[in-house]
Amino acid sequence: MNRLQFLKMMRNSLIETMKEASAPLLEDEVEKMKKLFSDHRTWRAIGSCDDICDVEIKTVDRIPLIVYKQEGTLYVRKAICSHCQVMPHYIVQDRRFICLYCDREWYVFSQNGTLHMPLLPTKQEGNEWYVQIERDSYA
Repeated sequence: MNRLQFLKMMRNSLIETMKEASAPLLEDEVEKMKKLFSDHRTWRAIGSCDDICDVEIKTVDRIPLIVYKQEGTLYVRKAICSHCQVMPHYIVQDRRFICLYCDREWYVFSQNGTLHMPLLPTKQEGNEWYVQIERDSYA
């Protein structure tokens, strides 16, 4: 074995040792982050959403939510303008939301526009739908 091969083997051995030594520490940190994230968010019931044909605005824990179906998929968005933190107005004829403060708009069924309303995770258990929201958050 020449010197170059020996140094390469030492480097690889040192890297493997560091990986093995740091893996349990990193796993603990990942578990702490997962626990912190899961403690900060909670699932809240929004009821049965089987009969939704257009757009419904529901309130869960003082948070306005937009609930709509598109091509059989249920979508739930937080009905707050991300720019100025106010609830946008829904214009039924155009099927769009518009923020009167910053003049941004978002079309429901094309799902495009300048108004950003975050999409929230949903799950279904039986006939009941749930949405994941932040704890202690409000409009």
